[in-house]
Amino acid sequence: MAREGDRLVTVALFIIAFVLIAVYFVVVYDNGFSGFLRLEVSPRSEEQRPEGSLRTVYFPAIDGTRLEGWLLLPKKATAPLVIMAPGLTGTKDGHLEPFAWRFVRQGFAALLFDFRCFGGSDGEPRHWVDPFRHADDYRAAVRFAREVLASEGTIDATRIVLWGSSFSGGTVIEVAAGEPDIAAVVAQAPFVDTPKELEPKPLALLRYIFWTTLDLTRQHLASAFRIKVEPVYVPVFGRPGEFAFAPSRENPSRLDPSEPGALFWRTLPSPPRGGWENKLLARLFTELNRFKPIDRIGSIGCPIYLIAAESDDLALASLIKRAFERVSHAAREITIHPCGHFDLYLEPVFSHNADLQAEFLDRFVGSGIRPSTHGLRQTPVAESVLHRG
Repeated sequence: MAREGDRLVTVALFIIAFVLIAVYFVVVYDNGFSGFLRLEVSPRSEEQRPEGSLRTVYFPAIDGTRLEGWLLLPKKATAPLVIMAPGLTGTKDGHLEPFAWRFVRQGFAALLFDFRCFGGSDGEPRHWVDPFRHADDYRAAVRFAREVLASEGTIDATRIVLWGSSFSGGTVIEVAAGEPDIAAVVAQAPFVDTPKELEPKPLALLRYIFWTTLDLTRQHLASAFRIKVEPVYVPVFGRPGEFAFAPSRENPSRLDPSEPGALFWRTLPSPPRGGWENKLLARLFTELNRFKPIDRIGSIGCPIYLIAAESDDLALASLIKRAFERVSHAAREITIHPCGHFDLYLEPVFSHNADLQAEFLDRFVGSGIRPSTHGLRQTPVAESVLHRG
């Protein structure tokens, strides 16, 4: 009997120890990336420029969360509209506005918005990256344009363009594949698939699996029991060889953010709208394997323009060219610039890049003229040297 009692005590102690360890990891454990400091934002003041105007607008996401946008309008009424959102963990004040003003000069309206949980938009926890939630946010912007802006007479609801860059470049492909009434798509350095070079090594993969499981467990606990637990974050950007979701030669070091990266990083607003930290929720990894825009691009029926950067090590030009070949109609173009991923946003590449995008939109959406054949355009900074159909 004593031996049986000792065995029961041992089992009980084991169970108690297991429960305590589980509770520790579920409730207390910190992987070193927890917390997020959100900064309060105020609506941006209205602006008037020679080419048009800008004002802050708000509209609801599918779950009612308030999304913040900046609406840029040209002087003419009922203009075509370009809907724009930032890339991976970006905010709309990070180098997107110059593209929007370029489209305004071409006679287009532009709606820049932040996804839920980013920038000036509401939503908790912050920096929740989910390509399918982001796709729903684009659809919410389209609905806002058609139901509200069109009724004001400011935009032409029959000519709505989706514009995305980097991760959101893949998202606009996902959205347009299921939206037959989109007028055109512009995807700059889009994420179309995970390059083999960016797939995590075994040790990193184990960490991601553990942290993702923990983050999802905390998410379900918070939802089921209305308790507050810290979500689990992972680092986003870093240099090759560092533990980061998106390592690149163009990034500053995750371990020493003061180390200079591409000019893009050194010229971002400080602080970014709503606050920004180099982290995203680990739960992204449950959706990432399902998100393959390269498999959806063949379903797009509207004109589409892909932009790639020749030395990009985040969104490989080879993958973007492969996606381009899957577009099944003739109203397609691709431009490959001899630069890196983040160089597309700034001079000396920006002006030429933005001009080509504006000209594409004018041909297919603004003027209503649709050329019958398009092909590969390989460009230096200043001029096109190859254009073959």
